[in-house]
Amino acid sequence: MKLEGIRVVDLSLFLPGPLMTQFMADHGAEVIKVESIHEGERNREIGDKRGGVSVYFSNTHRGKKSLALNLKDPAGVEVLLRLAEKSDVFVEAFRPGVVDRLGIGYKSVSARAPQIVYASISAFGQSGPYSSLATHDLGTEAMAGVLSVNPGADGRPAIPGIANADMLSSMMCLSGVLMALYRRKETGKGDYIDMAMADSLVACMPNNLRRAMA
Repeated sequence: MKLEGIRVVDLSLFLPGPLMTQFMADHGAEVIKVESIHEGERNREIGDKRGGVSVYFSNTHRGKKSLALNLKDPAGVEVLLRLAEKSDVFVEAFRPGVVDRLGIGYKSVSARAPQIVYASISAFGQSGPYSSLATHDLGTEAMAGVLSVNPGADGRPAIPGIANADMLSSMMCLSGVLMALYRRKETGKGDYIDMAMADSLVACMPNNLRRAMA
């Protein structure tokens, strides 16, 4: 198992973060899913179920551990920081600014855990004119221009069959995390990864950008 001995703390929800950490779990990493004490992972209830468990949840959380914390309580934050001290990767997908307000942003976590590789996944990144916009996969695909090159039979943009923004950002974030872990072997220091879903889409359309960039 290539990632045996690596511990991952995952605060993300839905698809991009959970899918990334699922691949890590599949390759031997210990993944600890941190959920709210008030409301857990939403995809537990989305879609068809088998044996009382949604297929969506099974496909993004198999082999993971779960921990419920109240991150609006200083005691809950302290538990999370202690966990980070003994971990290698920290993943979050809140709207930009939320983790800093909770006291679990990169600066706070890395101060306690300098070895941590901290990954933030959001629609448009942690800074910039669109960073505060709230959206999910389809809205990000529209803003990045993917829908414009995916017409239906009527010539209008059609909804793609898969969640491109979620899937691509997940894979690119995984790549960044693995590169940071590789470099840490030499430096002993962690890193911060700002993964914007829109950026992952634009990066995958080099042949479609000619009209916009020419």
